[in-house]
Amino acid sequence: MAPPKINASPAPSPPVRGNRNRLAEALYDWCRNNHDYGYVFSQDELLDAGIVPDRDIHTMLPAVQHLVQKSLFRIHDRLGNTIGWELIEPEKAKNYSDLTRDERIVLDQIDGAGTSGIWTKTIKLRTSLPSNSLERVYKKLEAKGLIRSIKHVKHPGRKIYILAGLEPSDEATGGSWYSEGQLDVGLVDTISRVVEHYVSTKSWDVVEHDDPDDAPLSPTLKRKAPSSGFEDRSDERAKTAKNTPDGRHKAKASKQTTYHPFEAGYRGYPTVREITHYVAETKVTPTVMPQNAISQLLEVMVYDDRLFKMHRSPSGDEFPDNPSTETITTFRTFKTPRALKEERMREKNKASTDDGVRKAAYRQQELEDIGNGGSSVPCMRCPVFDICGDGGPVNVVTCPYFDEWYHNIGEVQKEEGSGR
Repeated sequence: MAPPKINASPAPSPPVRGNRNRLAEALYDWCRNNHDYGYVFSQDELLDAGIVPDRDIHTMLPAVQHLVQKSLFRIHDRLGNTIGWELIEPEKAKNYSDLTRDERIVLDQIDGAGTSGIWTKTIKLRTSLPSNSLERVYKKLEAKGLIRSIKHVKHPGRKIYILAGLEPSDEATGGSWYSEGQLDVGLVDTISRVVEHYVSTKSWDVVEHDDPDDAPLSPTLKRKAPSSGFEDRSDERAKTAKNTPDGRHKAKASKQTTYHPFEAGYRGYPTVREITHYVAETKVTPTVMPQNAISQLLEVMVYDDRLFKMHRSPSGDEFPDNPSTETITTFRTFKTPRALKEERMREKNKASTDDGVRKAAYRQQELEDIGNGGSSVPCMRCPVFDICGDGGPVNVVTCPYFDEWYHNIGEVQKEEGSGR
């Protein structure tokens, strides 16, 4: 049986003055005073606000329609196939003034995508507008300064739009390490060097010795010849090494600095927060790098074996950065500050215009790349090791032992490659 028909008595029209609707204004003021922008109201919530006389829906609907036309309300579908109205802030509502129907529809889609942006193909599927109409709409909205296109790092070939007043999310732009959709390799390299140097100064215990010959060898120090030479009969060579070319005696270094690992349980390794603060203090970039960006860089450096990640319990007023394990993450380096300095110098020498310096730098790199096979390097048993150096009577460039050693290595590699 059909529901009984209710004949509603005619209600007085809402007070309207010119283009103003006082009931709509009062209803909008109540909405923004009691809820945040973006809240979706139901019909019953608006009627229960105490603004509409006698809760008369016929009085409320013209006021709501007025707010929709002013873009202060936006119609939404609610659960249960009911209609709701979203509260829009006045500044955003101004963007929708003097727009055509198609422009409103497209702007609604772009606005709803937020900081992630929306693909033009997605807009076409949702709006069902023809391609030529959409292109005209995009041009008009861009000319009015309402939207702009961005480059998405994950989808560089797609045209994606975002509201002009929004900053794209890190997912779209790639974060602080990207510039115009491209990874800023120079920025990554510069800051990673700064970070590695700082962490290295906090990762090793510095010990100074009065007599360099008595200083114990650090695991990261290169082998040096004793002051008396490698053999008992090399006293004359030792004297030559200690004297300058004009016969004057070289001044002996007063102190020798070595680096040793800290004892187990050491808690002074730097945290992500400390590293971020140091990068900000150095002002290596004109913009401040956020902590999440530095954290991303640290993870990459751990993956590249430049840093080692460690965990410890919080102390004092510290808060754990991993709530699941209640621990704080710290970092240390594998290389000492001296080793990093030598590495930077070697990289600089590789680009030198001097053939001798460049060749020596590449040979030094090859020696280090050999790793555990370093005991076969001619330097390890060279009788004139202590007088070998750049520009001296014996140096890496003129060394006759290297050619034979490289030849032997090449023969071994050939045999391994042929399966012999």
